[in-house]
Amino acid sequence: MNPRIRRTLLATSAVVVAVAVSVQGASASTTSGLNYNENEAAAAAGQNDTIAKQQNLGAFGTGYGKTGTATVHGTLSPAPVAIAAGDEDNGSIPLATATGIGTGGRKAITATGQLGDGPHGALGDKTGDFDFYKVTGVAGQTLTVSTDGSLASTNTVVAVYNAAGQLLASDDDGGFGLQGKLAYRLTAGGDYYVLVTGKSAVNDFPTDPNNSASGPGDPDAGAYQVLIAAAPVDKDYYGVYLNKGDVLGGSLADSGKRLTVIQPNNSVAISTDLSATFSVPAVSPLPRGDVDFSYVAGKAGWYTVAVTDGFGAYDLNLVSSRPGTQTDPVGPQTFFLDFNGGQVDTAPLGGTGVSQLSGLSSFLPSWGLTAADESAVISKAVAVVKENVKTDLINKGLNPDVAVNLKNSRDDADTFGATNVSRVVVGGTPAESGLGTIGTSQSVDPGNFAHEETALVQLDLVSQPDGPYSFNQYLTPASNRVAFVGQALGNLVSREIGHLVGNFDTDPDNAVTDLMDADGNFPAFFGVGADGIGGTADDKDVDFGKDAYSPATGLTGTQDTLNVAAWGLSKPC
Repeated sequence: MNPRIRRTLLATSAVVVAVAVSVQGASASTTSGLNYNENEAAAAAGQNDTIAKQQNLGAFGTGYGKTGTATVHGTLSPAPVAIAAGDEDNGSIPLATATGIGTGGRKAITATGQLGDGPHGALGDKTGDFDFYKVTGVAGQTLTVSTDGSLASTNTVVAVYNAAGQLLASDDDGGFGLQGKLAYRLTAGGDYYVLVTGKSAVNDFPTDPNNSASGPGDPDAGAYQVLIAAAPVDKDYYGVYLNKGDVLGGSLADSGKRLTVIQPNNSVAISTDLSATFSVPAVSPLPRGDVDFSYVAGKAGWYTVAVTDGFGAYDLNLVSSRPGTQTDPVGPQTFFLDFNGGQVDTAPLGGTGVSQLSGLSSFLPSWGLTAADESAVISKAVAVVKENVKTDLINKGLNPDVAVNLKNSRDDADTFGATNVSRVVVGGTPAESGLGTIGTSQSVDPGNFAHEETALVQLDLVSQPDGPYSFNQYLTPASNRVAFVGQALGNLVSREIGHLVGNFDTDPDNAVTDLMDADGNFPAFFGVGADGIGGTADDKDVDFGKDAYSPATGLTGTQDTLNVAAWGLSKPC
């Protein structure tokens, strides 16, 4: 898993139309979809770098006579030239490796090197191995430095110095994983020096950049790849027409670039420089890559897909599909809510395999409830889930064809294993399951293409005597305990269903409370009102809505969780 993504759940078949078409700038086949060449010349920049000047991919989409897969062959100018990293010792400004940028007609280079191999590295005096690169820049240019593509275990740090040895900018983990990445706008022309080094426990930089032996100690070592460019930043914008409910996916083969989806109102829907599909199920048609995204359209119109933050040739792979449940002829999605526990295979969730899980009844005494209260708690939880994932989705009108069946272990036979039946198990502990989270879903599935999956809501942390995750934190003699426990459980179950139909975690620390909120503001997520007590008259109804992505996902933009859920639960056409 990308170290910049984690599943923040602690406190918690597509039909693609392929037809032969002929359009300007594109060729199509019935097997591989459309192929577009970027209209902007490979050595140019600025021709398709705004929405007004975007290159429209008119034959791409889900509409009649359109094709739902496309590849765009483009270039973010300038394409880098590979150079040698230079001989050691290049650990200071006077000894810097010449890149030829600004003096040799080059605008961008790549080089591969090794940290720790110089006379001051692991085999030398161990003061620290630093690799400097010389660049000649022009005022107004952006100096870009990135070590994306380096050996994953090499923890790189990058920096920019001026000719006087002044540190102007630096970055540790702004790139992919442990890699450094920065962009620094040059305010004056002249010589600049890019530093690549390893992460140090003491200080990442030399005391004197003019003295290669002035490091504070031996930092991390390993192979790296660096890209250095001094040039205007190229951005490539492509227009795609989406219908309401279209599931759009895009990927790039090379890490270090960024993909952004801009809505018809010019607001950012989603932006990412990493892979967001690590938990997308295999049956999903969405493309995967080092950088990828998924998005469910809330309205019809022209959207923009932007490729930025990189240099050189790329292939942008796009897929547009209708939701999986809409194209499934068998019937609507069913969710079976299992409060009994028993034997559950937790391996699809990352657990240890078939496990014996405790049911809801085992945890009731921890909330001051008895066996006689179990049915009432289940009734409340089921009612909350029904409102969140069915009633709200129908009544709020984003998708006129919402269809979902909800069943539970008290009232219905267990049909998990049948077609189009997923389940949410409410019970168990990490010791039983081998999973350390409260809520875990088998996938995050934009468009809901996998219909027989499992999610788990474990009850150990929420039943502790105290603690930020515990329901008991908000229970007092004034509480209606049945109502609050059922409400909180219903919200936790709804969040896991939200993941299964395609929602990512949202920001728990802003002013918006959403059913997809990640670890953080548990009182608000559980529905506790202003009095700080659960199960009282001022408790809040928590719903799906519009909220920022959780920072822990590495995604930015606004996610319409209600829209994603509504289209993920479409009735078959």
